[in-house]
Amino acid sequence: MSKYVKELMMDQLRSDLDGSRSVLIVDLKDLDAIGEYQLRRDLRKKSIRLRVLKNSLARRVFAEMGLEGLSQFLEGPSAIAWGGEGVAELAKEVSNQVKTLKKPVIKGGAVDGMVVGPQQVEEITKLPSREALIAEVLALVLGPARQVLSLLSSPATTLIGQLEARGKADGEEAAPST
Repeated sequence: MSKYVKELMMDQLRSDLDGSRSVLIVDLKDLDAIGEYQLRRDLRKKSIRLRVLKNSLARRVFAEMGLEGLSQFLEGPSAIAWGGEGVAELAKEVSNQVKTLKKPVIKGGAVDGMVVGPQQVEEITKLPSREALIAEVLALVLGPARQVLSLLSSPATTLIGQLEARGKADGEEAAPST
């Protein structure tokens, strides 16, 4: 293969990844054409892209991107998966497809530029989505404010009743001491 063709392939990989720092390396060995078509189709529905790599060229591109650690996973047939809503969705969908087809293997990947092995990828699949985490944080932040608003918006009689009960309780505490 000529140097020009290699440069074109590397440029294509760079532009495809477009600065993506979360990728998974997958081994598609022993996957037949129908299985690969189904894998690509199902991933495409989730906006996840899959591309077969030439390992030596991928090593160069990953080194330029600061992902040199991915080169340890570039042995034998390799494909790269990236995209989707976030890294948790990417890992979940690829992992689900691997379990369904039983042939591809997740070799490893990178999460926001940090290299992870197959065990860590499996742990990532157990994480909630980014939106779910944001919702949990907002619920924790808004909890106290919601309680104050509910007290302020309660009918005046309920508020007066609470104040009277408090007054009686304070009166009872003061009575035994005299």
